[in-house]
Amino acid sequence: MVERRDFKRLPAETEINIRQVDKEGMKIGTGKDISGGGIMIESPHQFEPGTLLDIEVFTRTHKSFQRVFKPLSARVRVVRVEGDNPPYSIAAEFVEVEQ
Repeated sequence: MVERRDFKRLPAETEINIRQVDKEGMKIGTGKDISGGGIMIESPHQFEPGTLLDIEVFTRTHKSFQRVFKPLSARVRVVRVEGDNPPYSIAAEFVEVEQ
């Protein structure tokens, strides 16, 4: 099978705060994998393809690191949603990543 992705996916079991752009309220999700182009999120909340989300990805700091990493903040666009019932698998592409 030929890999057609621009970026390799890495497993990323992380807690994620999710906020739909132009809406109030924060939702919680779990990161499943991440790449240079996007992220797969598992969430009890369903979002329509094309929806813009602001996310914060909280990385677990490995015990060998001497410092704590701040959360990755990014705006993503929902590309597709898998599942008929929660939890939903939400594939999203990065639109903007905070530096």
